[in-house]
Amino acid sequence: MGVITTTGLCALLAAASATLAAAPEPHRAAQDLRYGESLYHYYTGDLPQALSVLLRAEHDGGITKHQHYPQLMRAGMYLAYGMDDRARAEFAAHLGHHTSGQDHPNQNVPQKVRDTAHYYLAQLDYRAGDYAEAAASAVIIGDTLSDSLGDNLALLNAHLLIKAGPVPSLQEAQTTLSPLQQNRALALLNLGNAAARAGDPIRAQHYYQAGLATDLPDSASGLDEALAVRDKTLTALGYSFLQLGDYASAKAAFRDVRLDSNLANSALLGYGWAAASYHDYVLALKPWQALRNRSLLEPAVQETLLAVPWAYEQLKAPRSALIAYRESEQLLTDEFTRIKHTLESLDRELLLASLRRNDLQGALLTQGDGRALQSWLTLDQVNVLASDSRYLQELLKRDALQDSAQQLRDLLLLQDKLNHWQVKLDIYRQLIADKRQLRGARADQIEQTDLLRQHQALREQREQLAGELTRIAREQDTLALADPGIRAQARRIHRARTHVAALAGNAKVPANATERLDFYQGLIAWRAAQDFADQQWRANKTLAQLDSALDESRTRSAQVAKILTTDPDLDAQVARLTALQLRNDAQLTELNQAVASATDTLLNAIRQGLVSHRNRLQDYLAQVHLSTARLFDVAYRAADNADIDAPKLPEVQE
Repeated sequence: MGVITTTGLCALLAAASATLAAAPEPHRAAQDLRYGESLYHYYTGDLPQALSVLLRAEHDGGITKHQHYPQLMRAGMYLAYGMDDRARAEFAAHLGHHTSGQDHPNQNVPQKVRDTAHYYLAQLDYRAGDYAEAAASAVIIGDTLSDSLGDNLALLNAHLLIKAGPVPSLQEAQTTLSPLQQNRALALLNLGNAAARAGDPIRAQHYYQAGLATDLPDSASGLDEALAVRDKTLTALGYSFLQLGDYASAKAAFRDVRLDSNLANSALLGYGWAAASYHDYVLALKPWQALRNRSLLEPAVQETLLAVPWAYEQLKAPRSALIAYRESEQLLTDEFTRIKHTLESLDRELLLASLRRNDLQGALLTQGDGRALQSWLTLDQVNVLASDSRYLQELLKRDALQDSAQQLRDLLLLQDKLNHWQVKLDIYRQLIADKRQLRGARADQIEQTDLLRQHQALREQREQLAGELTRIAREQDTLALADPGIRAQARRIHRARTHVAALAGNAKVPANATERLDFYQGLIAWRAAQDFADQQWRANKTLAQLDSALDESRTRSAQVAKILTTDPDLDAQVARLTALQLRNDAQLTELNQAVASATDTLLNAIRQGLVSHRNRLQDYLAQVHLSTARLFDVAYRAADNADIDAPKLPEVQE
């Protein structure tokens, strides 16, 4: 076991990035929608999209309403994705210029932000193997870190203690261990492993037992990880007891490992060897027989191919031993067939199809609840036992292949996004073409409705009314605006005057006809004058309404004329879409090459893993054949070979 496993490191980074995203800010609500959108994608598991939103915001001028938190969040994702150089530049930017190991802090940066940046720089230095620089960054960190990051910092200090060497005693390490809370058991496990590698099993046992004495967390979220660390500690403690010859204690340690743990196979194997060490071969056979029914990709299962028949030999049961060797030979033969079939069927299309599938039965990389894995930030939650091929399942569990598989998975996710954008850009281009066509149709419709000529007719009508009102006001033509009945009476009086003038001197025309007509004309003029002011006001109001309608018609006509003659917005959108399509095509071409290269690399690694596995099994098969031959030889040399159910070998002729 290493000081920090790949899974453990990724879990550490996931917790760290989550802490960054959830860091307290002056405002509870997102003051910038882009920051809120990025947080939404982050917490829904779409980490590439979260990072894309932050990068786009930076390109457009940055997010200014949330201090340094967007930059810290982005840097944390860079770190988790293995982009160490970019992450280092982001974190160093919060500390000012960094030269010769000296910081020139930016006084505008809060202490909490500086401590967080120092913490991640210490992580980066540790990953790069610069332990002295990591320790220098860790020692100047204040007390402003969150509880989660503070616990991770204490774990980092424990790992730096291991690198400083030699491994101190448990008592001497208490100063480093005392701040630890959630990560205490993991730190004790790694310190114990370091002591075991240094050849000090007694000191290692002290650390292991202290780790087992650590209380399990109350929260369900951390319980699974704590139980996994406990299983690793029990397994390491059991083999430490085996090394010292304390077989009873070894059995007790192995017995406490959970049967559904990833360490169950190693624990069962160790339990069997502990029992066999004090000659209880019957007890040893129980876990070993159980292991023989499991995958031969596990080294512990492979060892039982020889351990089970060996135990029968120790029990003086050569017939059972021979049967066990024959079963081992058959298991190996079947395994060789499966390896051959897997190697023949494994190709690029199969691997990519398996990686792209998101269902629980088909996905090579899924989380425990069946959801597709999004990023390295959740690599510790990967369950790769969901593939149709056992060989791919087990091989991808190993650190060397797990990282390559996740890299390819991320590339495929990006490839899907770019392919999706390719389709979307085509759709947008078609929408613009449809919009241009709709504009043409509407222009034809406007032309047919004679809108522009209607505006001209309305203007002529207004000018005519305005001229008439001006004349009426100038001439005080009260009858022009009078009631239609009054105007009709005025016309009748005018005709009557004409008739009276024509019949002048006629006895039939009354002598006072002219006076009477003057009277009626005066009466009509008086009545028209009374209503003139009101009628003039109404006429002017109608003129104002015509002016308003004319202005609106003039505005609409100008807009229609502009639409009919130009459409610069559509041309600009088409040009932008063309540039985006060219950029997307170039990135997709580059990404396709990266996917092909990563696929070939992973395929070669898988094939090499299968070939190495086959070679190891061939060694076991050779040992099985030799042991079988040895049993036959012993049986034929014995006086009584009735216990052996085997064919008689013919006499060898000189």
